[in-house]
Amino acid sequence: MDEQFKQLHAGRMQEKKAQVLAAVERAQTERGIVVLLTGHGKGKTTSAFGMLYRALGHGLRAGVVQFIKGTHATGEITFLHHLGLLGQGPASQVQYHAMATGCTWQRSDWDADKPAADIAWQAAQRMLCDDSLRLVVLDELTFMLQYGYLQMEYVLQAIRNRPQGQTVVITGRSAHAQLIALADTVSDIAETKHAFKAGVKAQAGVDF
Repeated sequence: MDEQFKQLHAGRMQEKKAQVLAAVERAQTERGIVVLLTGHGKGKTTSAFGMLYRALGHGLRAGVVQFIKGTHATGEITFLHHLGLLGQGPASQVQYHAMATGCTWQRSDWDADKPAADIAWQAAQRMLCDDSLRLVVLDELTFMLQYGYLQMEYVLQAIRNRPQGQTVVITGRSAHAQLIALADTVSDIAETKHAFKAGVKAQAGVDF
């Protein structure tokens, strides 16, 4: 490798280092944030649970509400069960509630699903008022708002009024503009290719 290239590379790295250090110096505020994971690509819930496990690794308590999942076992939830971390009581390391009515593409029964959505939201509200929970995951919340199971104004108000140190992670497709405006961090996960569309069956440990 020629000396001129090495010097050019070293200069670029020093410039990059200075930019990063300056950004770190500017970012001095400490507070909980709202993270919105949306889009039609695979990995929104997976990313949210990655943040959950990261929080647990630091000894923090968390809450999870799954609005349209919970009718079948997933690796993320099964793993927490095996570790004895999951529960609904205030002493649980991870407070957990699943709407679990089957409100998905498979079926829709408003008379059954709306009360279940209300109960799930009540669980979410309790978590959003609990300052001992440093992370709250609201999985597939966007679906509840998109189809009118929950009212946007109440959801936004509860998130805004949460404890200052609490971070909220929201997942789901087609996030409303008001959710995007509220969030501090937004990732729009796009789909370029998906194995399922090529006829590959959903697999334990990969897809659920």
